[in-house]
Amino acid sequence: MQSSGVIVHEWPLFLGVDVAGVVVKVGEDAASMFKVGDHVCGCTRVGYPGYNSGQEYLLMDAKITIPKPKNISLVEAATIGVGLETAGLALFDCLDVKLPNLQEVLEGKHAPQKTGEWAIVLGGACSLFGICGYKVMASCSAYSVPLVKNQGAEAVFDYKMSIAEQVNEVLAITKGKVHRVFDAAASGDEFAKELYRKLPEEGPKLFCSTNAWSGITDFEGVKTKLVELAVIGRPHAEHTNKVLAEYIPVFVALFEHENQLFPPPYDLVGQGGFEDALEAYQYQQKGAGRSNKVVAKIQDE
Repeated sequence: MQSSGVIVHEWPLFLGVDVAGVVVKVGEDAASMFKVGDHVCGCTRVGYPGYNSGQEYLLMDAKITIPKPKNISLVEAATIGVGLETAGLALFDCLDVKLPNLQEVLEGKHAPQKTGEWAIVLGGACSLFGICGYKVMASCSAYSVPLVKNQGAEAVFDYKMSIAEQVNEVLAITKGKVHRVFDAAASGDEFAKELYRKLPEEGPKLFCSTNAWSGITDFEGVKTKLVELAVIGRPHAEHTNKVLAEYIPVFVALFEHENQLFPPPYDLVGQGGFEDALEAYQYQQKGAGRSNKVVAKIQDE
């Protein structure tokens, strides 16, 4: 966004879209959902001034704001918005995975049927797949293997291998029981093409990517959908906003009642203040956090 202006609606633009904080004012249309003092988190509207997290006060769209799960801190909550909502759109809106039933989760009765199927995640693990009954094989670096397995991957492969080597590794582990590929790294369409080319024809072949700006389309019997989190909250994004509003209560319940969703590891930079947002940005840019989320605490509650 900084270098190309992609998905920027208006300049100047401040840092940050992942956020957690305390509601200080509620608009008329949001009053039925939140009240002053509520703790909330999520992904803010991307590319719009006034919505970015690196400031004392910011705007959030009520429909796609996440009530902070009671069993995590505000700092932890600041790490979950983008990743959780991206994964939700990928699985439930793009890859035809069944959303867990909210009432069953609340009553502790959520017991997904094991599908025997593998789901491939490019660029990290996705615990939502496991919660929905799928085995996960994920691409990552050697350094990130412990983290990715801790987040639910049963098997991993090195993204630095050639595409042919990656595909052979996946086929050896999964025995071809793959119908869903989630490209979280926004660079996996060539891998997906090669993998699906070698798989048998029976069953669906589904691919989704976060690379929503490249124009990737269906290919060789594979149904492709793109995760468009960048439009979150925007007035014209009626479908994205509607489905996220349906997913959010389930996400919160999975944190609070099932203990199956957890915040990712993070590095907290600074002790509170606007300067910490810039320090955290520089920390992240030089790769100091590696695969950890980088969090800046702007102020105390």
